[in-house]
Amino acid sequence: MSGGLLTMPAGVQDGTAVPATAFVSPNTHVQTQMGFAATAADVVQFPGPSTVGNWIVPNQHVLIGGVPSIGQGCAGQAIVPGTPPVPSPMTIATPDPHVTGS
Repeated sequence: MSGGLLTMPAGVQDGTAVPATAFVSPNTHVQTQMGFAATAADVVQFPGPSTVGNWIVPNQHVLIGGVPSIGQGCAGQAIVPGTPPVPSPMTIATPDPHVTGS
C-alpha cells in the first residue's frame, strides 16, 4: 500500500502518543521541504517514557541509498526503559503528503 513517506521526527508517535524529537539517520541525500526522508536504519529519539525506537517493518519497494524507506504503512518499536525494558508500538501520525512510496 502506498502512502506518504516520513520526513520529520514529529510525524512519529510512541505507544503513549508522545511525538519523537529527532532521528539519527545515515540519510543525508534525500530531502523534502519537510525534512530528510526516514529509513529503516534510523534510530528515533523520544522525550517521554520511551527513549529510543527502531523500525521493524519498512517499505519494500522504495530504497534510499540501498536502505528501505519508512512510510505510512510501516511499523516500529519504541523502548521504555526499565527492568526488563518494555516495548511500545511506534506509529506514523503525520507522513509527508507530497512524497509517496511503498
